[in-house]
Amino acid sequence: MLALRKHRRKVTLSFMLVATILISYWHPWRRRITIIECNNFRDGAVMVWVPAGTFRMGSSVSDNLRAAAQRHDWREVRDVARSGLRGKSNSDESPSHTVYLDGYWIYKYEVTVAQYREFCRATKRKMPLMPRWGWRDNDPITKVAWNDATAYAAWAGASLPTEAQWEKAARGPDGRLYPWGNVWDRTKCRSSIGRGNPVVSPSPVGSYSADTSPYGAQDLAGNVLEWCADWYDQNYYRHAPYRNPAGPKKGIYRVKRGGSWYGGSPDYYFRSAARPRDIPIQRSEINGFRCVVASPGQ
Repeated sequence: MLALRKHRRKVTLSFMLVATILISYWHPWRRRITIIECNNFRDGAVMVWVPAGTFRMGSSVSDNLRAAAQRHDWREVRDVARSGLRGKSNSDESPSHTVYLDGYWIYKYEVTVAQYREFCRATKRKMPLMPRWGWRDNDPITKVAWNDATAYAAWAGASLPTEAQWEKAARGPDGRLYPWGNVWDRTKCRSSIGRGNPVVSPSPVGSYSADTSPYGAQDLAGNVLEWCADWYDQNYYRHAPYRNPAGPKKGIYRVKRGGSWYGGSPDYYFRSAARPRDIPIQRSEINGFRCVVASPGQ
């Protein structure tokens, strides 16, 4: 009887692995998306439309299997599959769940140095400390704390994206692992991963055309980590509301999303479902932000 159970488990693991890899590369159900753009009249930022509807948020065992298989990490494939069969998951991205979001506009690019400088001029605020590479107008602004980002968003008639808004904009309706698809490729975004000579700064926004989501938002995987509106709670997905989740009411850390020019793990930082976090007062060279607007007329 024990031998039979072991045989069934091996067959199940093999089936899950093969099915996961096939699904990773073959998406006959992918829908064509018409990219719609407009400008936020407050700061001139280009925005792209993310329509109302549902999407799958977070990660499941099959997502983790797919990511491990595409890294050719067969030991992790085995461990993930075994954990799934036992019904165990310690990930803060679990459980994978369906979320409904109202439609919204999200900035196509991260807020730039030039845009943030104009905000400082209009509000009599000080610019953040200059990064090591100096100020370049089309670079994403960095060294901004969470309160700095929210102040800019309020001035621009916008807000920071919720985790759910950011993730839907990055993953699209087919739940891809990265904005461009399901296979990690370091050449598609601004990152030091796998480079003989690591990059030492972000690039001008929009420099990596491949780092574009199905809705047309760019630089969601690389360049800078982006502040989100939500407090961080590792167990939030277990009780998050179905409609327009906005995160817990309090916490210690604020959520950030996306990867950065500095590097990090492609599975942790760069995958669109990953949930990095930081203390709100942190002003780092790898932190930036983008905004969302419910209606361009507001």
